[in-house]
Amino acid sequence: MAIHLSFEGFAGTPEELQRALRSGRVAPRALPLLDLIEQALAQVAALELPERGALLPLLAELLERKLRALLRVEAEAEDEEAEGDGEALVGLLVELDEAVRFLMERAQARSYVWPVPAATLPRDRRVAPIAVASLYRYARRFVRPAALLPAVERFGVAEAWAWLQRRLAKAGRAWFSRLGLAAWSERTVAFAALLEGVRRGRVRLVQKRPYADLWIELEPEREERSA
Repeated sequence: MAIHLSFEGFAGTPEELQRALRSGRVAPRALPLLDLIEQALAQVAALELPERGALLPLLAELLERKLRALLRVEAEAEDEEAEGDGEALVGLLVELDEAVRFLMERAQARSYVWPVPAATLPRDRRVAPIAVASLYRYARRFVRPAALLPAVERFGVAEAWAWLQRRLAKAGRAWFSRLGLAAWSERTVAFAALLEGVRRGRVRLVQKRPYADLWIELEPEREERSA
């Protein structure tokens, strides 16, 4: 049991008080709102919960209702809002009680867990130590040569077209995906350069289906003939 409430005519948990309100055994106007709030706050403060911060939203709302109850007592108001405030307060106390019990059960469950240090993995003594410089020289053998492109800031359509011509100069044809364009910005500019090349009749593009790879073929340069 986390929270226990008591006043004239009732003693029990918030959930039992909620059932008593619904059954009519306790009238909403008979609830001592301020007293119930102070009982709940005092009991929660007395508990040793390692994760009490999780209750802050509920406790803040409970304090807000305490202020409303104080204002209601000073104004000596008796209207229909009193019944609604009483039922809402009991519902909030039920939520608070469930949250407290959950934190208490989790703290108790964690108290049975013993911390175990991480196991040290055995070292494979078959692997001989190697110097960093030797490891670097060995790794360089497997590095694939990459084509260096101009900087992105200066890689415009004209630069992309010149780069494509140099790239396709030997074979005259290639797949777009194998040109070595890594960044999307470079692919976009290169594609725009290819479209410009198609418009000028300098390149031919073939795509078998939508979203498929592009096959690129350079068209032979046409010499202008004078009439």
